[in-house]
Amino acid sequence: MPSALAATSTPSAPVSAPLDEYFGRMHLSPIGIGNELHLIASRSQSAGDARNSLPLLTQVEDSLHDWERKYPHDDWIPTNLARLEHDYLLVPTLGGRIHAMHVIEWLRTDYPGTHALDRAQREAERAMGIPTPTPAPVASASPAPDTEASESPTP
Repeated sequence: MPSALAATSTPSAPVSAPLDEYFGRMHLSPIGIGNELHLIASRSQSAGDARNSLPLLTQVEDSLHDWERKYPHDDWIPTNLARLEHDYLLVPTLGGRIHAMHVIEWLRTDYPGTHALDRAQREAERAMGIPTPTPAPVASASPAPDTEASESPTP
């Protein structure tokens, strides 16, 4: 019979990714992801350069998905997602805007209440000039009272 001490001394899975682990099809490390996002933003000063960065951004996004799948509680992920959303907003196309909104939804789903989500929403609102849609509250399963049946008829 295993001892209680042995059960408590078993190492748990690491929360943060090692800096020398590589993710996605581009095989980017956490630092490599940050570097790519920084380089893309710095190269996106002209509309043409920004437009050309969309395929590379989707590859970086693939690396972030892989990273999150392996280390879902890593604190660096939401910050890098906010940076990804920023870079998508630099792309002057509908595709860039759509990708940015998907990243905001990703942050809402997996990292609600984080500074990264707040930052991403504010930046999207500034860039697009419209508020980012807030998810509608989940409707109650109980039916609403029938107001017509409860009113008394007037003579």
